Amino acid sequence: MPFTGNRKVRFVYSGYADGYKNMAIDEAVLIGLQEGVSDPILRIYKWDPPTISIGYFQRHSDIDFEKCSEDGIMVVRRLTGGRAVLHDIELTYSILFTEDDFTPFKKKEIFEYIARALTESLHLLGIDAKMAEKSRGDLKSPNCFASPAQYEIETKEKQKLIGSAQVIKKNVVLQHGAIPLTTAYSRIDKYLTKDSQKKKSATSLSTWAKKKIKDEELLKALRNGFSKYFPLIEGELTEYELKLTDELVKNKYSKDEWNKMK
Repeated sequence: MPFTGNRKVRFVYSGYADGYKNMAIDEAVLIGLQEGVSDPILRIYKWDPPTISIGYFQRHSDIDFEKCSEDGIMVVRRLTGGRAVLHDIELTYSILFTEDDFTPFKKKEIFEYIARALTESLHLLGIDAKMAEKSRGDLKSPNCFASPAQYEIETKEKQKLIGSAQVIKKNVVLQHGAIPLTTAYSRIDKYLTKDSQKKKSATSLSTWAKKKIKDEELLKALRNGFSKYFPLIEGELTEYELKLTDELVKNKYSKDEWNKMK
């Protein structure tokens, strides 16, 4: 089993937060792990207001910031790469652990292992999902859901179900991803400065299942699915992480210097 460390993984449902805070929490935990004061975590969270997260290397000019502001859509840059996602009616997962917790500590192996946990979670909901074997579709689109990337989760008909991104910094991995409950994410086309692929290369849990999937159903499935691959325990964010989150919101994630740096 690749998860080889003796430490447990905190399972934390943190509910709604805005985009600045959600990204700040992810980085606060990453720093805590780097400094040896935090434990691994699987955090599940939601977004309020709806937020477009853009990849670390993505040009901010891909997004119409003015139109987003008019419609109450927040925009925040992620630590991870990839392309823009409109986070609205969804659950987002974020998992962080260190090189000491996982062997072999390589991007491919980590992606594949987490993909197994995600597909197991969806199977518990009766959703037949699998890991994408290769990237396809409009790879130049600024829209993450324009195409599935290798190791992301898709339907048997090759429609994207979960969009994920990963970064490894100083022997700590952060991987997070959007799990849409509806196709509300497709509204992102309104806020892109160039056209996204129009063909139906993505779907949502409720659309694919042909029934409404509720937050609490998905949350339970993620808890049970990931527990087959990671030693989960109920946990919470630490005072250190919460204090650092506030500092990162104030000094980084709410600033144009970060969100428009590229």
